Amino acid sequence: MILPSFTRILLVTDFSDCSGAAVPLACAVAHDYGAALFVAHVIRDAGSTTAATGPDEARKAQSAAEAHMQQFIASSRLAGEPVETIIERGAITDVLARVIPARSIDLVVVGTHGRSGVNKLLLGSVAQRLFNVAPCPVLSVSPRAGKSWGAARKFARILYPTDFSGDSLKALPYALSLARIADAELILLHVAADLSRHEILPEYYRRLNALIPPEARAWCKFDALAITGDRAEAILNAAWEQNADLVVISAHRAAGTFEAPLSTAYQVVARAHCPVLRVRS
Repeated sequence: MILPSFTRILLVTDFSDCSGAAVPLACAVAHDYGAALFVAHVIRDAGSTTAATGPDEARKAQSAAEAHMQQFIASSRLAGEPVETIIERGAITDVLARVIPARSIDLVVVGTHGRSGVNKLLLGSVAQRLFNVAPCPVLSVSPRAGKSWGAARKFARILYPTDFSGDSLKALPYALSLARIADAELILLHVAADLSRHEILPEYYRRLNALIPPEARAWCKFDALAITGDRAEAILNAAWEQNADLVVISAHRAAGTFEAPLSTAYQVVARAHCPVLRVRS
């Protein structure tokens, strides 16, 4: 198995505390992989809701964004880092759908507002819309996840949930790559519909263990876990109980603009105590 690497990372910011929570993780991953780091801000185009903005207002908005970008970088771990800034105007999905392939971005990092509870999930949130347009994995970080991330500022325990389908296995190389680069323990999780028959559990453990390729067994520290329950709840509980620093999960691109709020990956992103890396399935 060829493990992927991150070489060009895009941190998306609106200069809020929520996006600030994603900065340490973007820096850490960039350092681990020796990746180039880009910081992007999109000035929302008010033309869709109000009268078209004139040239004077556009220049003021550009100047304000540049000032905010300088302050954002200077007041965070980005200070002194070799980052390239991107400031563009328009709809965020349109701008980033263009920027990501143009800059050959292979990882997007974005802060979320960390709303919890299914009824409070924000359909069409920036993190969700970015996942829908980005051809690469998206690392989502809520303020809660940013605060709970390990004091050592590294991934020590990575949770990888799988149902053994081809879609879910697309996230496995990324989980292995991150585990190797961070020297982290990889926890392989399967949420089963039934574990009542005595022969089922050993079979799931055998299948989970078999996911680690032979060439990775010399360096990969891993454990296997098979549990029952609602898939999203089981993943969230396992992440908490296993003290995971990161969840790596595959997810479908939503049909249309938004993703159904009850999808497993969406609930995990919205409610996890740790950062979540979603890989397009």
